[in-house]
Amino acid sequence: MLNQRNILIGLLLIYMLAVLPFPHVTKASTTESAAVLLIYDSAALGTPKEGNIEALQRILASLGAHVTLMTYDRYETGMLSHFRKVISVRNADDLFQLPDSYDRDLARYDGDYLHIGNQIPENVWKVLKLEEKRVDQDTVSQAIGQLSQSSITVSGISYITKFNGKPYGSLTSEKMKARLPYGVSNGKFAYIPYMAKGNLNELAAAYLLKDWLSVKKNSHYYLLLDKIYPFSDLELLNEMADRLYDAGIPFIASVQPVLSNLEYPAVQRYLETLKHVQSRNGSIIVQTPVVTSTISQDIRVLKTEMSSFIDALAGYGIVPLGVGAEMYWTYDQHYATNGMTYFDSSVIFPNEQVMYRSQTDTSRPFVSSLYTIKEEELNQYVAPGQVLEPLPMDTALVYSFPEDSKKLEAVLSAVIADWKTYSDYKNELHTVRTEVNEMGSRAGHLQINGQTILLNNNMQDISSEHAYMQESKKSLTALFSVQNNVFIILILSTLLIFMAFLIIGYRLYKRKYTHSGRQL
Repeated sequence: MLNQRNILIGLLLIYMLAVLPFPHVTKASTTESAAVLLIYDSAALGTPKEGNIEALQRILASLGAHVTLMTYDRYETGMLSHFRKVISVRNADDLFQLPDSYDRDLARYDGDYLHIGNQIPENVWKVLKLEEKRVDQDTVSQAIGQLSQSSITVSGISYITKFNGKPYGSLTSEKMKARLPYGVSNGKFAYIPYMAKGNLNELAAAYLLKDWLSVKKNSHYYLLLDKIYPFSDLELLNEMADRLYDAGIPFIASVQPVLSNLEYPAVQRYLETLKHVQSRNGSIIVQTPVVTSTISQDIRVLKTEMSSFIDALAGYGIVPLGVGAEMYWTYDQHYATNGMTYFDSSVIFPNEQVMYRSQTDTSRPFVSSLYTIKEEELNQYVAPGQVLEPLPMDTALVYSFPEDSKKLEAVLSAVIADWKTYSDYKNELHTVRTEVNEMGSRAGHLQINGQTILLNNNMQDISSEHAYMQESKKSLTALFSVQNNVFIILILSTLLIFMAFLIIGYRLYKRKYTHSGRQL
C-alpha cells in the first residue's frame, strides 16, 4: 500500500513538472552591460580625427557597453573607481595637461585600461613593453581580418615597433617601408596609436574592443531597409518584400511612425503594407521621429504619440522588435526616456543632425544594439567575390528604400548577388512594452500579449472615402435646430405680411383709380 502511494506521489510530481512552465530566461538576465568610462581631451574638430569619439560610442553600444562620456576638464577625484573599464582618447597633439586628480587616481587604478592616441601613460608603456617611432605625415595601407584599405593619409602617428601582447591588424607605412601592428592588447591593457572616423580605422578598433570587453557572443549580418515613410511607394515596398522572400533573404524594415490621425485611410494602407512586409520575413523596427526643433509641441508629447503608434501596430497584428535612432538619442534624457523606453533592442545610426534637448553623459543601454554601415561603405574594404565573415559586432547593412522600379532592380540585384549570410532578426529575443501591450519575438515567433501571431499576407482594400475634417460637437444641435425653425417661421410670416400689404395697397390704388375715372 505504501509503495502504491509513493508511486502515485512520484507520478503526480512528474506530471506537475511536465505541465508547469519553467521561468523564461531572457537576454537581460544572462547579459550584463559593461560600465565603461570614455574620457577624452579634445573632439579634434577640423582634423582627420574629428568624429572618432562618436565612432567609439557606436561601436561600444553595439558591443553592449554602458558608456559614460566625459572630458578631462570635468573629471573629479575618485571617478575612476566607479568603472572597471576605462578608455582614454588623446586627440590633442599639443601637451595637454591632465588634471592632477586624474593622474593620482590613474596611478592607483587596477581595472582594465585602453589608451587611444598620443601620450600613453608610463605604467601602460612598461606593461606592454612598447617601443615607438613617431611620423608627422605619412600614407598607410591598413588591413585586419578580411578587410583592407590603401592610401590612408595620417598625421602625427606613432608606429608600434616593439610590444608585449596580441597584435591587431596592420599598418604598412610608405615612409618607414614596414608593416606594423595597428593596435596591441594583453587583455588588461590595450593601446591604439591612431584612430579616425570614416575609414578602416573605425572597424579595426572594433576587433580589439570586442576582446578587451570580453564579449563572447557570435555576431551576425542583418539586411536593413531604411527611409520607409507612410508616403513611400507602398506597392513598390510590397514587391520588394515579395522578391526578397522568394530569394530566401530575411530583412529589417525601419519604418517612420505616424504620430497622429491614425484613423486616416492612408495610415491604414500603410499598416496593411507593414503587415504584409512582416509576413514576408520582414522584421519591423520603429525609427524615431525627425527632430526639427527642440521646443516644438510634438516633442513635448513624444511619449504618448510613440506609444499610440506602437499600440496601433499591435492592434493590426504587427510586432515592432526594436527602435532605430541616431546615436545622440541614447545620450539624451528626454529622447531616451520618452521615445526609446518601450524597447530593449535598438539599431544605432550615425548622427546626421544633432539636436539635444536634455543631454546626459551616460548612454541608455540596450540588451541588443546593431551597428549600422552602408553596404557601399563596407564593400570598399572587401575584395570582389570574397565571402565576408561577420564583423566583431552585430551589424546591419543599410540600403535606402528605392524610389522607383529601376533603383529597386539595382538594390535587389546587389543583395541577391552578395555572398553574405543575412540572419533573421526575429530569431533573437526582443521585447517591447507599452501600458497596453507587451510584444516581441521568441525563437523566431512573434507574440502579442503572450499570444503567438500568425503571419498573414492577405491584404485588405482600404476605402479612400473619409471625412478628413473633424465633425463639430453635437451638444447644441437641438438648440440650433429650434433656432432654424424659428427663423423660418419669422421669414415666412414677414413674407405673408408683406404680401398682404401688397394686396391691400393694390386694391386701394385700384379703387382710387376707378373712382377718379367716374368723375371724369
